[in-house]
Amino acid sequence: MEEVVLDSSVIVKAILKPYNLLSDRIYKRELETHRKARLLIKKLKMQLVRVLIPYPVLVEVAAVITRLSNRELAEKVIDSLLTTKNYVIVYEEEYRDKALEVALRTGSSGFDAYIIALSQTRNALLITDDEPMSRHAKEMGVSVVLLRNLSLEDINRLSLNLNSSP
Repeated sequence: MEEVVLDSSVIVKAILKPYNLLSDRIYKRELETHRKARLLIKKLKMQLVRVLIPYPVLVEVAAVITRLSNRELAEKVIDSLLTTKNYVIVYEEEYRDKALEVALRTGSSGFDAYIIALSQTRNALLITDDEPMSRHAKEMGVSVVLLRNLSLEDINRLSLNLNSSP
């Protein structure tokens, strides 16, 4: 079974629509990204792709959704991540040494280092909408897809061979 690692940016953008307070151009781009993230998560579930969720992603998703929406929604999302059949929560012990190596080599944030390290350790495709994380992952030789670079048609055609570049 193929494995992918989802970054919190994809999960949060699938759940929350962008604010209308953004400039027109940015709002339209973020609304399109919201649609892409929702479709991607649906496709991963339909195809029973094993989705690896690093434990720090749970923490980040809980914090961001609580801050941008409310605790009740954050708790529902976390519960869904914990109970969805093809999602696997991976705890830091499995890849913490690699996370330190990633941080030292790339200067990425701590959360990003854990996410990149899990992708590298499990040889799993990383899906993110975080451009700096994408660059750092490539620097570490990780296969990565930047969500904003996919079209809705690309996602619709997905059969998990999300071809990407290391």
